[in-house]
Amino acid sequence: MSLEIKKLEKKFSNLKVLDGIDLKVSGGEIVFILGRSGTGKSVLLKSIVGLLKPDSGEIWIDEEEVSHLSEEKYVPIRKKCGMVFQHPALFDSLSVFENVAFGVRRHFSHYSEEKIKSVVLESLSLVELYGVENKMAFEISYGMQKRVSLARTLAIKPRYLLFDEPTTGLDPVITRAINKLIWRLSRKLKVTAIVVSHDMQCALEISDRIVVLDQGQIVEESNPQLIRTSKVPLVQEFLA
Repeated sequence: MSLEIKKLEKKFSNLKVLDGIDLKVSGGEIVFILGRSGTGKSVLLKSIVGLLKPDSGEIWIDEEEVSHLSEEKYVPIRKKCGMVFQHPALFDSLSVFENVAFGVRRHFSHYSEEKIKSVVLESLSLVELYGVENKMAFEISYGMQKRVSLARTLAIKPRYLLFDEPTTGLDPVITRAINKLIWRLSRKLKVTAIVVSHDMQCALEISDRIVVLDQGQIVEESNPQLIRTSKVPLVQEFLA
């Protein structure tokens, strides 16, 4: 189980956002991708799940090159790659239960209602939410909404979890809780986690590897111990 990106390029108009990205992520790794705003971090994630098509380069997921796939053929790839967006994006008109069940009903239409209930409650327990399944999405706190969003992603049993700024807008206490949750889920479920972030402290605490992007290129890539000694100016800024 692995994910590999080869010479990936993407530009919008005349702005090159990704400029020849090479990155390999092994199964079970937690990799943080750091960089300033506008350096292509989120574009990289969206390219992996097929929401954006690269201009050139390759994306390999479990030994299958996927960057050329049509929207229809990308559906099974998205079951492997669960995307957790920066904002929870829950359906306010639905209960927590139905929000988590939404993807299950779509991807596993053969499941009975009893099976769906089991999957939903298991997913909520994985993110440490109990007894909230009958609440409406707007009735719970923002931090809980973030967890429900993660539970919705876990419910389809992905091999890869892609997080886009998972702790944005959260206070320090909830931020630490979300980070611990990402680490625990990766280790318990043996899933690969790729986390786009601007928070070096979070990366130092839970990642196996830190990748730093600047102007569409990888300028540093190392484990948390070695990254502290980096001489790259941008990395030193983040550390400071």
